[in-house]
Amino acid sequence: MKDRILGKYIAKNHTGNVFTDNELQVIRQGNTDKMVETFLHMGNDYYNTQMQCTINSLGMFMDGDIELDHIDFERTYRGEFIGCQIMDGDIDVFLGIAGNDKELLKVASTFAQEDIKEFDADAYDALCEFINVINGAYATKLGENDVEVTLHPPVFYKNTEVTAEDGFYVVTFNMENNLFKILMAADNKIQLSA
Repeated sequence: MKDRILGKYIAKNHTGNVFTDNELQVIRQGNTDKMVETFLHMGNDYYNTQMQCTINSLGMFMDGDIELDHIDFERTYRGEFIGCQIMDGDIDVFLGIAGNDKELLKVASTFAQEDIKEFDADAYDALCEFINVINGAYATKLGENDVEVTLHPPVFYKNTEVTAEDGFYVVTFNMENNLFKILMAADNKIQLSA
């Protein structure tokens, strides 16, 4: 599942027509962490680890056909609906999930393994838990490297703008023709405004 999440993205975005021996070995092994380090070219180790935790969580907890569509580096993003969680401590971390109602209900339903038709308590709980899973994995990895952070409860906003002077990643995933975005900022302060 996890290598399928990355497979089409790598094929579509690989520069040049030929893979090096090292790249072929990484693909054969199917190790998500190595695939992220080798092919996604995230800005630093914090972002590599954050992306690894995101891909691993999607592969482990989401029973659906999910593919990484594209990665953008932005200073501003406006979303119809954004669920997010902040971690602070040795570094500031932000992780958000964004999309319209249909897209995020698909994510919530897939994660909860039940058909959720409207944004009710079940939908919010599923999205909160999805965010917690990713950030919990990330906080654990950071702790293994002696970077201590505290997770704050997830919060939700409608029609919100996210900004960061240093920029942040907006990662678009396609799940059965529903595009949703994961917003990632690591060692970076984020501002939210209506």
